This record gives sequence, C-alpha cells and structure tokens, in this order.
Amino acid sequence: MRIGYWLTPTLAFGFAFAASGQQQPVAPLAKPGDSGPTLAETMRFIQEKLSEQGQVAWTETHSNQPGITWRKFATISDVMADPAACTFYSTATLDTSADLTKGKIVKMGGKVVTAEDLRIHTVTTATTSAKQIEKITVESLQDVENRSFAEAAHPEITWTVTPPIFYVRLSASNAVFSAHTSTTTGNQAPVEKDVTVKTGGITFRDEETANKVAKAMVHAMELCGGGVTKKEPF
Repeated sequence: MRIGYWLTPTLAFGFAFAASGQQQPVAPLAKPGDSGPTLAETMRFIQEKLSEQGQVAWTETHSNQPGITWRKFATISDVMADPAACTFYSTATLDTSADLTKGKIVKMGGKVVTAEDLRIHTVTTATTSAKQIEKITVESLQDVENRSFAEAAHPEITWTVTPPIFYVRLSASNAVFSAHTSTTTGNQAPVEKDVTVKTGGITFRDEETANKVAKAMVHAMELCGGGVTKKEPF
C-alpha cells in the first residue's frame, strides 16, 4: 500500500492551517462601543483557555489507507497575549504515530516503511495578530479535512476523526498567519520551515470551549480593528 495525500493540518498557536469552506459563523461577545470585556480581559481569557487545555488527542482513519490508524496528540504551550500589540504568541506540538494491522505492508517513495518510520513530531512557534483576522468560525476537524480533499479534487477520500474534535477557524484575504515549524519524521533529521498562510485554526476537545474562545476572539478582533467591517460610502 502506498501512502499519499497528506493534507493533515499543521498546528500553530494550536492553529491548524486548513482549507476554506462552509462553517458556522460565531456571534461576537460585544461590539467595540458596548460595555463588554476590555481588550486586556478578553485576551487574558483566551490565553488562559488555551493554556489550560493540556493535550488534545484523537485518532484518524483514512479511506485510502485501510489497515492504518493514525494517533495524534496536540499540545499548546507558552501562550502569551500582548494587548498593546493585539498579538498572540505560542508554541504548539503535534505528535503523530501509526498503528498498522498485523501483516500490513506500507510503502513510501517505493520503499517499505515501519510504524517507527511513520512517527512524526512537529513543533510550531507562531505569531498571530488579532488586527489581521477577518473572519472566525467553528466547525469539526473531520469536516475540515474532508473538505480539503474535496477541494483538491479527491472527494473519494474521506477521513474519520474519533472522538469529535472542534476547530476554531481564523481567516484573512491575505497570507497574514506566520509560523516556524520543525518537523521530524522517523529517524530523519528535522526539517525547518517558515510558513505564511491565509487560514489558521485552533483545535479543541469540546464544542463548548471552542465556542467560548471563538466568541472571545471575535471580540478581540473587533477591539483591535480586525474583521471585514468596511462598507461602501453610498
């Protein structure tokens, strides 16, 4: 069996870079002129919620990879909110391992690989400005991944995520989300990369927390002057 179509998001700030599509919009906590939480309070709330998450774990099975179960463990750390700069800083770690059905032969690049060869460790440091976020939505990670394949002209490939993981999606019309990643696959040397994309996201184990953080981020975005709020003069 040949492994292909690697569209799993790369975590940063707990952010997962992913494709666009239909999501559920999130109502803001309050408009900038209302008597809602201050920017400092809002950003501190987001920082605390992300920091207290601990490890978020799930498994994935892919329709084009029978006999393989992927296990993923994501942790966000060193989250720092800077209200004066309307900016979040963080480090995220994603560990991926593969459980192979006994007797299953897997190939990559024409070579047979083992479960150890498929082990992936990624560390991402990210800087995200609330001023540059234009839209925030909430959806399931499974929907994000399956939509990515459909948009890549592979609707026949589907992924199943267990248990359900929820995803707060941040988007902008320009590539404004930046991060540095260090990825180690098996026993290979780490690969360092700087990325800048239009879409980022945060993974959560429960929908309630995802919605709370999303609403707080909408409020921070608006207080910082982000969001698509420009209107035609006439």
